[in-house]
Amino acid sequence: MTVQDRKTREFERRGQEILDAALALFQSDAWEAVTVDQIAQRAEVAKGTIYKHFASKDEIYARLAIAFQRETLASLRTVNPALPIQQRFRHYMRCAWELHLSSQAMHRVFLYCSRAEFRAGLPPQVLAEMQNVDHAVAMPLESMLAQGIEQGLFPRKPLAVLLFGARSAFWGAIQMVWSGYLGKVDRDVYLEQLTNFVLAGLVYQDRPIPDRNSPDVA
Repeated sequence: MTVQDRKTREFERRGQEILDAALALFQSDAWEAVTVDQIAQRAEVAKGTIYKHFASKDEIYARLAIAFQRETLASLRTVNPALPIQQRFRHYMRCAWELHLSSQAMHRVFLYCSRAEFRAGLPPQVLAEMQNVDHAVAMPLESMLAQGIEQGLFPRKPLAVLLFGARSAFWGAIQMVWSGYLGKVDRDVYLEQLTNFVLAGLVYQDRPIPDRNSPDVA
């Protein structure tokens, strides 16, 4: 290993330590108020060292979100793409469910970095990395939905329309778990109920909902 290789590894290691320190501080409900000074103190580095690795606190947020999405992508890629549509969907749901419930701090940062106004202020290179990994994460689900449409399982609607309700239900469920609103729940049971609900919405969303109060309904 050359001297330059060692320096590069040391730089990368220090950068990861800074991200780990930041994420630990973001466990607090007041996580948005965490300062670069506090991150430096937690990582046991000078404030100037932070800025050698990251242009701003927003880039720290972004790098954490990118790392999280890469972890999500790696998990999704463990699912066999040859599985039947509904079985594959259940596996994808579990992958996302377990990751977003593995760390409330990471989930918070991910949602924060998903906002258009946040992304508008990112350096072009960082924004491009974020968009690329987001696209890669979306591809398995979008490909599966497209296959489901071709097989007649899902209605012929734009993918964005099909995904809107599914994503809304998923994000709402994650928020309810993290908020404590549901109390102590069996996450596996709740995931099964949520997955059945989302699948039913995808499969039957183009079918009319009968009005039980209508005189036409027996």
